[in-house]
Amino acid sequence: MKKLMMAALFFYAASAVEGYVSVKVYEADGNTPFDNRDIMVGTRLVIVLDSNVGEHWYTDLALTGGDVNRGVLLGRDFNEAAFPTPNYEGSHLPPAGEDAIAIDWEETGYDGISFETGVTPSAGEWFIVDYNAVDVGDCTVEFYEDFSPDPDRDISFVQVPTRDFNKDTMVNFGDFAVLASYWQKTNCGAPGWCEGADLNTSGKVDSNDLALFADYWLEKTWYP
Repeated sequence: MKKLMMAALFFYAASAVEGYVSVKVYEADGNTPFDNRDIMVGTRLVIVLDSNVGEHWYTDLALTGGDVNRGVLLGRDFNEAAFPTPNYEGSHLPPAGEDAIAIDWEETGYDGISFETGVTPSAGEWFIVDYNAVDVGDCTVEFYEDFSPDPDRDISFVQVPTRDFNKDTMVNFGDFAVLASYWQKTNCGAPGWCEGADLNTSGKVDSNDLALFADYWLEKTWYP
């Protein structure tokens, strides 16, 4: 199972050899560095593309195959009202250049965003992308530079069932009440698994599920 930390190390190493663009992953606030943990379905993360050199550049970020159903990529211009960012300017940040663009696109088996800086960008953060986890499983965001038919690099997330059972955007006492209402139930099964309270899908709600629930206490989620 690939972890984000290993992918990020590869990304930085590749940048030193091939180019100058790096990636940073943050929590939904856009300021707290992501800690490489497994994330719940419903979690929002922020991907920032930046450069230490001001040169014209373009790439595609894409989800492919089954990952199209596990995650969603959104250029910040598509949801600025919900998550405003200081110095936000259209679909890019000022260092990308006034004529920089970000275009959302879909094809069969692909869901992605194309990025291109302006003619004369400067060093700094160029583009912001929101990533939303929507289903359980490993999900990989692939990077295609210079119109390459194969990905040059990637980052991966491990996604687990949500603990936000009532979908109020936070794991709190309301969700604990759902788990408590099914405590010691032994007839949980697909597709609901006792409203999600049977987190390890063992067929019953017990101390193992409580421990899995507690790991995400007060964590925030996001739902479309």
